[in-house]
Amino acid sequence: MTTLPPGVPGTVELPVPGAPADVRVVLAFVAPLAGWAESVRDCLDDDERARAAAFRHESDRRRFVVAHCVLRHELAARTGEAPASLRLGPPVPAMGPRPKPRLEDHALRFSLSHSGDQVLVATAEREVGVDVEHLQNPVAAEQVIPLLHPAEIIALRALPAADRPAAVTTVWARKESLLKAMGSGLFREPSVDEVGAGPLPGRPVAGWRILDLVLPPVPGPDRAESRAALTVRVP
Repeated sequence: MTTLPPGVPGTVELPVPGAPADVRVVLAFVAPLAGWAESVRDCLDDDERARAAAFRHESDRRRFVVAHCVLRHELAARTGEAPASLRLGPPVPAMGPRPKPRLEDHALRFSLSHSGDQVLVATAEREVGVDVEHLQNPVAAEQVIPLLHPAEIIALRALPAADRPAAVTTVWARKESLLKAMGSGLFREPSVDEVGAGPLPGRPVAGWRILDLVLPPVPGPDRAESRAALTVRVP
């Protein structure tokens, strides 16, 4: 892993073997970057500030501010523009009610995901989707399984109960990254596409490649295992 250029301290770029060279995935941890984000939060636009202020819980507001400050600084690093000058939107038409946001006046595409203390930002010169998920507990994992593709259900049910939470979380991260890249979100049923429940992701939709991401350990005492995946547009 390599650190980002100065300006986003404590953030790392994840290796993405199998991804095109223009794809970049950046990992940030909320707690170490909270102070930095507050010091640069003027880069956020009016919509982002309003959304941050609407959160009822301080932890959610802090996570949002860190995520969007990291996003803007990563986009700025790749476009050569100031973080505050970047215009995120309006969204383009998509398959679902929550269209993908776009970076106006640039071909660069991006995807943002966060879970707990972790934030992932993916950027590319093509459509891209990224997702990070904390390991599901056994009860939640069993509730998710029936929502998946029939082949995934069979594969997951065949696993020992102790192995299912990690496997289900992996499947869900793969699925979310695909749906985000395609711009459909969960408007497209999670049972439609078989992303694979084994060690390697499948390729359920022509023109899209799903890749598992390897995450470093979460710092601090409240560590939680996570799974993450990236989907990119390919020929």
